[in-house]
Amino acid sequence: MTRLRPVFWLTAVVVPSLVLLVSLGFWQLSRKAEKEAQIASLERSLTTAPTTLPPAGTRLLDIKAAPVSKAAPASGEIRELSRVTLSGTFIQARSVPVRATLPSAPGAASSGIGFFWMTPLQTEDGSIVFINRGFVPSGSNFRAPAIETPEGPQTITGLMRAIEKPGPFTPADNPAKGDYFTRDPATMARAVAIQPDKVASFFVDAEREPGNLRPPLGINAKEMISRIPNNHLQYAGTWFAFAGVLLIIALIFGRQKLAAANESKA
Repeated sequence: MTRLRPVFWLTAVVVPSLVLLVSLGFWQLSRKAEKEAQIASLERSLTTAPTTLPPAGTRLLDIKAAPVSKAAPASGEIRELSRVTLSGTFIQARSVPVRATLPSAPGAASSGIGFFWMTPLQTEDGSIVFINRGFVPSGSNFRAPAIETPEGPQTITGLMRAIEKPGPFTPADNPAKGDYFTRDPATMARAVAIQPDKVASFFVDAEREPGNLRPPLGINAKEMISRIPNNHLQYAGTWFAFAGVLLIIALIFGRQKLAAANESKA
């Protein structure tokens, strides 16, 4: 039994490591499927007529953004990244600049460090939807510049977006300094003294107006597609390869240990 201890400890280390590596590989494959669904939704938005919000017989506050991977959105849901249109009036002096970094992309009109300019739009029924009016580059001091808010009735066409959840490396919001990093309608509402229960649970990325290159620079679906990295198949292959190499090394090492144990026994 003493002679088999190295093999026992090898197994105790290798098996959990293999499970972890293979799990990471399958997780990357699931991320690949999610990215492909996201890209497909954006491609559909390039040619699909927008859905008017709220749909007939539905309250704006009852609408939710369904995941792009969901086969058939339920009643009261609209698939995220669907093209929508709505009307209302911007609430003056209530915009929330949310920090963002846009990676460069071929033909992209903007990139770098800046802000998504989130402005609340009050609709006819009194409910409020935050509109991402677009990207605004930061000034030399990395603070938000002054951006005017259009007055009077507005009609916005753009992409339905779900509540943004912070990632593992997303900095925490700092309301005291006016620094926000996540586009969460409830959080943004509190930042500008709007009751969260009057705010829709989704926001809308406003489309860029043709020929307009002044900040805030609206969203362009083609640019969004070009910025989406989809290297998950390669990442999955890397994790599976690591698992294969580890298994081969473990088998060779274990075989050598067993052979040595048998020789000493003879």
